[in-house]
Amino acid sequence: MQSTDETVRQQIVQHVYGPLEIQAGHGTGKTTLLLERYAHLVKNRQAWPYEVLLLTFTRRVVLEMRERLQNLLGEDCDDLPIYTLHGFARSLLARQPEYKQHPYALYDPNQAFRVLRRAMAQVQLPETVWPATFVAGLIAEAKEQAIGPESFATVPGSAGQQALAQTYTHYQALLTKARAMDFADLVLGAVRMLRSDSALLAQLHQHYRFVMVDEFQDTSLGQYALVRQIAGPTANLVIAGSAAQSIYEWRHAHYPRLSAQFQADFPQARQVRLQDNFRSSTQIVAAAGALFHPGQYPDVQLTAQRGAGQPVRDVRVPNEYDEAAFVARETVQLSQTGFALNEMAVFYRTNRQSALVEYEFMRRKVPYVLPQRQRLYHRREVRDMLAYLMLATTDDEQALGQVINTPPRGLGPVTMRLLSDELGHITWARLIEAITNTAELGLKPQAAQTIERFWDLAHALRDAAAQLGPADLIDRILEETGYRAWLTEELDGPTRLNSIHELRHEAEGHVSTAQFLAAVQAQIAADLEQPDDAGVTFLTIHAAKGLQFRVVFVVGLEEGLLPAAKSVDSAAEAGERRLAHVAISRACDLLYLVSAQSRELNGRRIYPRPSRYLGAIPKEVISRYPLNDAAPPVKSTAT
Repeated sequence: MQSTDETVRQQIVQHVYGPLEIQAGHGTGKTTLLLERYAHLVKNRQAWPYEVLLLTFTRRVVLEMRERLQNLLGEDCDDLPIYTLHGFARSLLARQPEYKQHPYALYDPNQAFRVLRRAMAQVQLPETVWPATFVAGLIAEAKEQAIGPESFATVPGSAGQQALAQTYTHYQALLTKARAMDFADLVLGAVRMLRSDSALLAQLHQHYRFVMVDEFQDTSLGQYALVRQIAGPTANLVIAGSAAQSIYEWRHAHYPRLSAQFQADFPQARQVRLQDNFRSSTQIVAAAGALFHPGQYPDVQLTAQRGAGQPVRDVRVPNEYDEAAFVARETVQLSQTGFALNEMAVFYRTNRQSALVEYEFMRRKVPYVLPQRQRLYHRREVRDMLAYLMLATTDDEQALGQVINTPPRGLGPVTMRLLSDELGHITWARLIEAITNTAELGLKPQAAQTIERFWDLAHALRDAAAQLGPADLIDRILEETGYRAWLTEELDGPTRLNSIHELRHEAEGHVSTAQFLAAVQAQIAADLEQPDDAGVTFLTIHAAKGLQFRVVFVVGLEEGLLPAAKSVDSAAEAGERRLAHVAISRACDLLYLVSAQSRELNGRRIYPRPSRYLGAIPKEVISRYPLNDAAPPVKSTAT
């Protein structure tokens, strides 16, 4: 006899016409069902492969879906219409004749932020009253709701409304003049294009007869407006999502609003709910569901199909150094008992938490990967610091070329070419020539003065290197080169300065700069030799969504980190609770929830309470996990 869940799954796969909403909690296999439905439509000749549009939210998932679907169809077809929402929007904009002739540049957040500050200056919107990051958020939210400059408003009748609307207008004008767009423009531009081009919209309706959206809870109202347009009058639209896994409200994704809008647009839509979890053990499923009040999220009321498994492991450590040492040591021990390193993951609330764990893994030579961001030594700001350290201790001309205009010193491309040899390298000999024979080299006096100042700076750093250790030398470089001041003006400056702080922490253990640079080069070489999937995965919880691992370590389970300090006593705490749910539900076999009794945060040592989410987990599925007392002592700075 078929179970209720098996019947529902069969109905999803065989569903053909009309709107359908799938409420699918963690580990229920909703992505597999969408792919099976895609294949079913094709194999039963209800649709050609290119008539089914499947939308999701990361490029990694797109690639995985295409590969899996080709296996289901039994044929190679790399150009199947499976896209991220932003990728699909870009493909629509590319259909415009004007775009084909003169493609727009897509600005990254830093580039867009600089344009916004210019727009604010044009309309004399003071940053002391309206911080640029706040204004950027307002404009991004408007775009995500498909609201253009002409209809933009904040507080009706307020004095700031007109200035903000003018800023939005000027910002968009500056982007247009530069033939550029920011990330949110992709979806907004596609929505507006389809509103004005009924012929193209009709063509799309004919072409994409079936539309499916995975991870629907991550969709903003503006993105949903695009989906609604493409679905058209036939409304053969299937959406799959989980209210309990809605963790992108800061990206303007509000699942209750989305679901309500979908039901309003399609009152005839069927609703089904998946109830079987195939990913995790019973105790992990129970822990993930226990974070919410009974009935708050029906999609977390799941039945685990993999057996009881082991209890969730509650790990309490003295401080962040012991936390890092425990995780590194435990992964090594697990790797000796049948768990592969690439089957394990370390999750954290913010990127800065990974620094010590990353350092401990490097110290113990435990391989790890950072799929969502660069390894420490490969980040641009860290490479710049390493180049300055090299400059302070050697005559390395590659390092010279990297930092002579970083931070920007006003040396334009013409000057940089004049300073280069026939192979394009900037040389010390050329710098001397620029200072002593400015006119003959064709340099402007101002450029020569800048070069001379840099020459003096480089020699001052060399003198400092003879007296300071590598950590103190990094401090000197940050101040004397203007690098710290430069980063404070950048949108991602705090994150990049934190990377440099990580580098400085590593440098503290070395007697000389030369010794430190040698150790760094050895680690970089080891990184290059290591396959991308050869180690433990390090991820923020936000980046971990949609993934699963046999073993998961969630570090920093403390009040002020998870939940974040700004959310502890606010409505945003509900989002933090869903974030904790996502972290827990990624684990298949073993789950470690790690908290520290003290931790250095923002330059001071704090003594946080264990996270409230630990207390929400039933005692019968969680147990205190003892540390290995025989382990070697770990350096601690706790007071």
